[in-house]
Amino acid sequence: MAIQSVGEFEAIVNKVLMRAQKVLSERGSVPAVEGALRDLQALFDAARKPAKLKALRPALERVTEVLGEQLSGDNEVLDQLWDLGDYIDYRA
Repeated sequence: MAIQSVGEFEAIVNKVLMRAQKVLSERGSVPAVEGALRDLQALFDAARKPAKLKALRPALERVTEVLGEQLSGDNEVLDQLWDLGDYIDYRA
């Protein structure tokens, strides 16, 4: 489902953040996931600043790659990451 507002974008980023934090609590220190968490937090912080958000698009690509590897069976998170990308590309 397409993200229609900044509020929805922030909510989806929070859901993905929580899922990534769960990975860390289950597995311990995973440097790639820790980096993804930092990138997700930066995306959340920039959600209401379209120019900054667009500049962070490569960070979302890194997050998608890392979480795609770490959560290969979690299609919901992968779909949410794609929705975040579409929001940045077409609505920010």
